[in-house]
Amino acid sequence: MQYNLATQLFCVSGFVHYRSICASIFTHGHLPYTTWASLKLTRPGLERLIAHRLAWASIHYGVLHPQQAGALSKRSAVDLVAALVHDIEEAFARGLVATLVTMDIQGAFDTVLRNRLILRLRQQGWPEHLARWAGSFMSDRSACVRYQDITTTSSPLQCGLPQGSPVSPILFLLYTEPIYRLGNPKGRFGYADDTGILCVGNSLEMTANRASRYVSELVTWGAANGISFDPAKTEVMHFCRTKPKVSPPVFHEGERRPEKAMRWLGIWLDSTLTFKTHVEKWTARAQAVAHHLRGLANTKHGPLPSAMRRAVRACVEPVLLHGVEAWYPGLTSPRWTQPTKEGPSGIQELLRKMNKSLHNSMRAVLPVWRTTPIAALHRESGIPPIVQLLESRRMSFAARLKRLDEAHPLAKRTLQPKPPTIHRSIKLKYQIPREAFRTRLRRSDQLLPRSKRPLLLPRRFDEHATPLQTASKDESAEEFREWLRSIPSETLIVYSDGSLSTEKAAGYGYVIHRNGLTLTSGNGRLGPAEVFDAEAKGALEGLRAALNLTGPRHIFVCLDNLGVASCLRGMPADSSQEVFLEFQALAMTRGAVEIRWIPGHTNIAGNEQADALAKAATSLPEPADALPTLAHLRRTARQQSRDAFEAWWDASAPDQYKPLHLKPTTSCPPELELPRPLLHHLLAARSRHGDFADYHERFNHDDARLSCSCGRRKEPSHLFYCRKILPRHRMRLAPSPTAAVNRAIGRDFDKFVKLAKASSFFEWACPRH
Repeated sequence: MQYNLATQLFCVSGFVHYRSICASIFTHGHLPYTTWASLKLTRPGLERLIAHRLAWASIHYGVLHPQQAGALSKRSAVDLVAALVHDIEEAFARGLVATLVTMDIQGAFDTVLRNRLILRLRQQGWPEHLARWAGSFMSDRSACVRYQDITTTSSPLQCGLPQGSPVSPILFLLYTEPIYRLGNPKGRFGYADDTGILCVGNSLEMTANRASRYVSELVTWGAANGISFDPAKTEVMHFCRTKPKVSPPVFHEGERRPEKAMRWLGIWLDSTLTFKTHVEKWTARAQAVAHHLRGLANTKHGPLPSAMRRAVRACVEPVLLHGVEAWYPGLTSPRWTQPTKEGPSGIQELLRKMNKSLHNSMRAVLPVWRTTPIAALHRESGIPPIVQLLESRRMSFAARLKRLDEAHPLAKRTLQPKPPTIHRSIKLKYQIPREAFRTRLRRSDQLLPRSKRPLLLPRRFDEHATPLQTASKDESAEEFREWLRSIPSETLIVYSDGSLSTEKAAGYGYVIHRNGLTLTSGNGRLGPAEVFDAEAKGALEGLRAALNLTGPRHIFVCLDNLGVASCLRGMPADSSQEVFLEFQALAMTRGAVEIRWIPGHTNIAGNEQADALAKAATSLPEPADALPTLAHLRRTARQQSRDAFEAWWDASAPDQYKPLHLKPTTSCPPELELPRPLLHHLLAARSRHGDFADYHERFNHDDARLSCSCGRRKEPSHLFYCRKILPRHRMRLAPSPTAAVNRAIGRDFDKFVKLAKASSFFEWACPRH
């Protein structure tokens, strides 16, 4: 293991300079003067490199506990809480109860002892030079206090990891790794300095006693290893299907009893997993931000609506939807006693509270009056209803679950059980395993079909690689033609391309040229995939065909997808990862294979041939048993969210919007680029909630001005008929006046804007007061 870690961790091609610096540090403990200046420039990059390699090796070789997170790739705090909620729900399904104890390591980074860290790294099997580097990393540190213009003298630090270094978090995880190997390792969860112990049993007294024993064991181990736990931050929560009648304490320097709800890693947990407190807390935060944004603008003054929308999407929605992946059960959920039957999940009250905050956010974006229909606000702001947002997040989470590596705690909990071996001597009903309860996590995972999981790969860098694109599209095409004329005649050029038909069928094509002549070509159809996957597959098949030709000396693979080209010669993407890895393996065996990007649709003969072959391949039969790619699943998740928003709008659009034939969008509507006063008049004309005679009479506004200066009543379409507008500014109402007006305030709103600006209608002809 030491040899593997040493070779995999630091023997990276393209980093000879970094390795020489590391060798000097690890071997001698100091650097020659000639390389000291280089170290000053490369130290942050060197620490990031070591942190990335340490994090990958810790997961790949199983050094860290599977449920330990923080500074690790694809492992977040919400993932840990989702895994915890899954385990509690499984206990509920078996008729059991659970107790969770969370503890905090006192001091965290500041309490790490240098010699103990070196010993821990050696015990875990890390290379000796890495342990020595960690010791050097923690040596000769000092600190001083600065207040205004006064700075104290520096004092040496005897322990602690630098909190600003990217390598400190992963070293701290390695330092505290034995905590999670103590009793009940399956119930241990940890993120940085926060650790949790989950105990499952038949009664709360049993789980509380077991938790107290584990806490005592943890405190004893910490005392022997120089780690202390803050008793004031120790919290307890008992979980039961119904509200527990008794609350036995857990002991940690005194009794620790559960409160109404407990916060752990940003998620508020309650005894029955209703998450009512969590939604209330985070909704209140989002509401405060929404009120602040609403105070920045009104119907006349304030930032552009598009800017306000960006603020809402960046500052309100993430707060409002925090932790959705862990707590949102969907609109329906299975019953504990009858898992095959589903009923309402009982979150209508939570949705109502979240809706209130979202409505305030939309009113901050749009310059509309308070009586404007809520459905119109969703369409005009491009922000779907709260249920749509929750389901969209859930779909994104389902797509993310597919791209997690097999060692991830969520991936392990969503694995399909293998069918058991059937013995004829035993009745079949006793051999069929009980179907696993469909927890929140499993229901989210089942929203999308199964796909092949990617591997967790170490980051790859190549500082000697030339940029793929260095000029504009036309200039790059001309440079490529000049390059073709300059290369040796025996060079093989592989052109590859991918295509996606209107029926979402993906195909690839490739053609191989030598000295301007076509040697061979081929194409094929993929399963559920995207153009990205088809481009990668085309490059692989083209390279494989080129290697089968006799006597190729140098091979260039040319394609017009910059992202695929970068993955072919660098870090593979998760989608079609096996294709990229196979391509790189073939290229390494040949040695003289290079990747070159070419601009597409610039009349380059080979590229046009490959494109035609790829389009023809989309009409071929789909391969049998083809799994969808990760890129396809991500697009499916996004498309389902858009389709759900459109279906909701078709069913909920106000009557005054139906003649306008407006389509909803989840991106920023183009109307939001208008100034607030002009957008206010446009939205008022659409919703009919504005300065109109019918509106004022409906709400008994006695002091309102009901007529235009021309003498006619104020109406949404009066702009197009007012006699005060000069003839040269008027719009031609053809073929039908009603249809023309609906188009002008609907899809062709630029006509409404042009007429209002040119005539200054709302400023002098038809003012509000």
